[in-house]
Amino acid sequence: MFETEAEIAALQALLDRSMARAGPHLRSIFEGARMPAHDLVAKMTGMRLLTVATVSRDGRPFAGAVDGYLLHGELWFSSGPDAVRTRQLRRNPAVSATWLPDESTQLTVHGEVEIVPFGDARTAELRQAMLDHYVPIAGPEWAGFVDELERDGAVAFRIVASRAFGYHRVAGSP
Repeated sequence: MFETEAEIAALQALLDRSMARAGPHLRSIFEGARMPAHDLVAKMTGMRLLTVATVSRDGRPFAGAVDGYLLHGELWFSSGPDAVRTRQLRRNPAVSATWLPDESTQLTVHGEVEIVPFGDARTAELRQAMLDHYVPIAGPEWAGFVDELERDGAVAFRIVASRAFGYHRVAGSP
């Protein structure tokens, strides 16, 4: 968990503002199941698969899975410099991302990405989080792969969320 109390408070304020602006249908689904920011950051440690949606040149949605990380109350992911997703986000930074580990828990954010070159000081914690996740399962040679990301011009994406919705329903609750 990388979040300070101030960052958790900022995330909670975003969740509250988002729900206040939500339509009646979404509010009815989330009633009694809103996940507070403290719970969200406790549940979303390490690498979590996100489905990220971008927009093609002709306005078609593209969605795909990425390795996502919650760092300081914000979602981060990375990609290669020539990936379709990277090209789309360079052209149009609009993005939506959802973490949906099961039917009882979700986080959805909408906003825009800030593109940060991999290796920039702001990606140091992302790099470490990637190493913490993959070295134990893929071996120490995986650290070399992360070094290659920097050499190959990979980029990190920080989602600057304008809306965020956290949901967690305990089994047996309405």
